[in-house]
Amino acid sequence: MKLPMRFRILHLLSEGISLSTAEIIANLQSEYAGEGQFKESIMNLHLSSMRAVGLIEIIELSLDAVGALQQKYKITEFGRSRLSYLPSSWQKSGSKVAV
Repeated sequence: MKLPMRFRILHLLSEGISLSTAEIIANLQSEYAGEGQFKESIMNLHLSSMRAVGLIEIIELSLDAVGALQQKYKITEFGRSRLSYLPSSWQKSGSKVAV
């Protein structure tokens, strides 16, 4: 079963890593490629919304080789508490199980 994009991002960040938008896209490419919402501009909207409600936070800011701002995100404790809403097959730490 494919999770809604924001829950999948939350699940990915719950693996204890901090990721940039590009890294999140790369990690989810095999699951969401071809979907209309799977592009950088929409991903940035998802991340901004998740940050606004306290699910994730920015932990690192930097500039890439062309001078574009790069942000790395991590899950918050509040975000971690929302993982309980995931289907039980997705609640196993660090793994995804298709149902």
